Amino acid sequence: MSHSPLITLKNFSFSFEGQEKPVINNLSLTINEGDSILLIGASGSGKSTLALCLNGLYPDTVEGYASGDLYFQETHLDKFKKGELNQRIGIVFQDPESQFCMIKVEDELAFTLENLSVPRNQMIQKIDEVLELIGMTEYKHSNIHELSGGQKQKIALAAVLLMKPELLILDEPTANLDPVSSLEFVGLIGELQQQINMSILVIEHQADDWIDLMNRVMVLNHNGELMVDDEPQKVFRDYITTLKEEGLFLPKTSDDLFNQKPPTSFVPNTQPCLSVNDLSFFRKKKKVLNGISFDIRCGELVAIVGENGAGKSTLLQLMARLLKPERGDMTFLDLPLENWNESELRKRTGFVFQNPEHQFIADTVYDELAFGMRLNGLSENKIKHVVNRLLETFQLTDHKFSNPFSLSGGQKRRLSVATMLDENPDLLLFDEPTFGQDASTTLELMKLITQLKRQGTAVTMVTHDMELVDQYADRVIVLDQGEIALDGKPNDLWKNDNLLKQARLRKPYRIERSEVVTIGINH
Repeated sequence: MSHSPLITLKNFSFSFEGQEKPVINNLSLTINEGDSILLIGASGSGKSTLALCLNGLYPDTVEGYASGDLYFQETHLDKFKKGELNQRIGIVFQDPESQFCMIKVEDELAFTLENLSVPRNQMIQKIDEVLELIGMTEYKHSNIHELSGGQKQKIALAAVLLMKPELLILDEPTANLDPVSSLEFVGLIGELQQQINMSILVIEHQADDWIDLMNRVMVLNHNGELMVDDEPQKVFRDYITTLKEEGLFLPKTSDDLFNQKPPTSFVPNTQPCLSVNDLSFFRKKKKVLNGISFDIRCGELVAIVGENGAGKSTLLQLMARLLKPERGDMTFLDLPLENWNESELRKRTGFVFQNPEHQFIADTVYDELAFGMRLNGLSENKIKHVVNRLLETFQLTDHKFSNPFSLSGGQKRRLSVATMLDENPDLLLFDEPTFGQDASTTLELMKLITQLKRQGTAVTMVTHDMELVDQYADRVIVLDQGEIALDGKPNDLWKNDNLLKQARLRKPYRIERSEVVTIGINH
């Protein structure tokens, strides 16, 4: 392995316009050729910002400024033409949709090659080669929007690989993927490491699947400073206390939190909060959901799981009356859902989108949190009290007067959840509530949800996180090809190997570990 420096940072800082505190603070580090680095840190510690500074997109494309020095192969960043570094340092983001410009797979990849001025007569061969490399040859003529989440992510990766980057940055690339697609994507990166000579930087909250592919782990602290930079084994052995203090997820092998299931205190309430009856939904004549029926009871937490494209988010939006069903009906608190007055319904229910930006309407974090309460005519004194409590709970006090759109991904997600918790709604619907969150904010959020549940709020969440399902869900509904394949307790799902395989789900660590131990004893 060659060890000549690929990227060097010397006292490098980056700040957004109008924010006193730098996001990245005085970083000095080197990324060598052939390195595979895992970059971890609390939500809002500057991980994604660092990635965008490395490939020259920041500060060029935002209102912000950098200080200190950044060198690529020992040449200062200032010496590169605009856009030149973007090709040598490729980024795959957590949301592949944001990277696509064309409708068909082949056209998307051809578009990338056009930007690289590749002659037309060489394009077909290059497209075929990269599709073979990522195992997507049969999808060459497919429409991108018809692909699953995992397949879209592979096409986003292919477009970046066509640039032949010397450094590949993956920014939470599996956050939107179902558990098996996530594992497959990590496996694909492992295979590419063997075949292509490039350095890799992976930004991820949950390190487990990536550790074996990495030779270094870097940790950013809350102030955007480099706190630890060492081999994975050393980091997760010698710095456990430090990582816990920063509120980070530890690999499950070194974290006893994941080894036992906390007792659930759910006492079934026979009263349904929401009843779903024979619900069907089509999108462009294609059936997304087919004859779905279930009840959500007051004070119950129900997880909806399944592979990408199973219809989970669609179901949640129907339950929130954001979409209209083709067939079937729903009853919310004994009244048909369609008969509810809009403003009364929004008072009694809360919906958190998968993409937090979809629900921001105010110019500051404070006003975003106060918006609903002002609408409901609460006094400014009462509003101030509630908003300050929410800011503290969700670790957003420092960002009180920031624009919601300027927050990090994890902070946006926390804000979107906080806006739903200003009162005690009867029904809360979450689409991936812990997406992009570190361990401590995940824990805080789940504590709040548990508290609301105890007060009688019915909670339904769509999630890919099987640890969350195992630890907190009273019930789990598995959607498979638009139908309910299972509606029962989480343990019913963990025992059903066929369904887990079919719905592309993985068992939680607690179960996997006990099975390994049992196999060991029996042998």
